[in-house]
Amino acid sequence: MVAIFSNYLENTSVSDVIHLYWNSAILYLTDIFAFLRTTEVDTYFQSFANIFDDFQWNLLQIFICLIVINLISIAIVWKYYGESICKHFMTNPTLREIEELKASVAKLKLPKEHTPRI
Repeated sequence: MVAIFSNYLENTSVSDVIHLYWNSAILYLTDIFAFLRTTEVDTYFQSFANIFDDFQWNLLQIFICLIVINLISIAIVWKYYGESICKHFMTNPTLREIEELKASVAKLKLPKEHTPRI
């Protein structure tokens, strides 16, 4: 897409480029909403809307909002801490760590069925 607008983007500021892409995104969204307002899609959503009453719709909206907020929060936290989480949990244990684990399990004197398989 940059190649299409390469002549246009050479002598412009960053705000002009952002404005250009913003307008393109708005036009794309209006096309999607225009399609969703067609009679076939509209009747499909109206028949779907008759399944729930108002209270159930409110619960569904709250549930979906909570899921979206949680997913966004997880994505943000993963962006910052994902590498350290992967380093912590994805590394293979060393021989020393395995021996320490075996020693700590032996101190517990657990029955055979409750001992971890090391």
